[in-house]
Amino acid sequence: MTQKVKVFWKSLDRRIIVSQRELVLGLTVCALAGIVVGAMFTPKKNVSIGSNNGNNSGNGTTVSADTGADEEETEDEE
Repeated sequence: MTQKVKVFWKSLDRRIIVSQRELVLGLTVCALAGIVVGAMFTPKKNVSIGSNNGNNSGNGTTVSADTGADEEETEDEE
């Protein structure tokens, strides 16, 4: 097995001319593949973006815009 690896490693010693466009595209593909693979194998999966300070938390304490309009109507009725 190690003989095959050594033969294969020596066969990679040839010089090949690569255009700059191919080099940049190859590096870009490697970088993007690394980001995707890194995101898939991270131990932390639950990520939330925001401060979670209770704004619009749905607990019934939000103030609606209709409160001011209702007060004006009651003054007109009196």
